[in-house]
Amino acid sequence: MKILAATSGSMPAKERADYIISLAEKLGAELVVLHVINKQDDYSNGEKALDIFRFKGRGERIKTIFRVGNITDTISNTAESENADLILVGIEGGLDSLNNICRGIARNTSIPIVLVPDI
Repeated sequence: MKILAATSGSMPAKERADYIISLAEKLGAELVVLHVINKQDDYSNGEKALDIFRFKGRGERIKTIFRVGNITDTISNTAESENADLILVGIEGGLDSLNNICRGIARNTSIPIVLVPDI
């Protein structure tokens, strides 16, 4: 099994990394952590988020990917190209933002999407 976890920055990564890594371990899954920015975003925040997963997941099967592009398209395309069985998306930014993100991902893939609440 392979899980793609999309992270939106260093603060959400700090809050959810242990939970996501633990979930992947329990399922015996390989974990792919993705951070996507559009051209206006700050690269350093994304690198910090991925570094948190690299540090906390030492010894685990974790791959990190940093991409620039449309957030929802890039999440769904990366999940497909990585042959992910599950996509994890954090709940933040309000329901309207979440609905738009989930709808955008679901429009481009049939891979199940699981919402990860604030921990």
